[in-house]
Amino acid sequence: MNQFSLIGFLILAVVIATFSIQNSGEAIVTFIWWQFQSSLVVVILISTALGAIMAIFLSLPGTFRLRMRSREQTQRIAELEQQLQECETKHTKDMSGIR
Repeated sequence: MNQFSLIGFLILAVVIATFSIQNSGEAIVTFIWWQFQSSLVVVILISTALGAIMAIFLSLPGTFRLRMRSREQTQRIAELEQQLQECETKHTKDMSGIR
């Protein structure tokens, strides 16, 4: 995670916390047949946390794909470097045989 992302997340956390504290009334949450009454601060923070968790889960497949691609490319680079080293060694031997 680079520094700009960390700073952005911290600013977002401060904004969400400020928003939650300023809206601290009571709220009745109804979902399908489930209902509960809670502080609006709790509802906002839980909703934000669930949204962040969902975003993380949705980004996981892309992250794994990138890691796999990076691993494959690292292996391919190692193979190509080995082939280059072999070609350079062969070329050096050929050049020394000519003299």
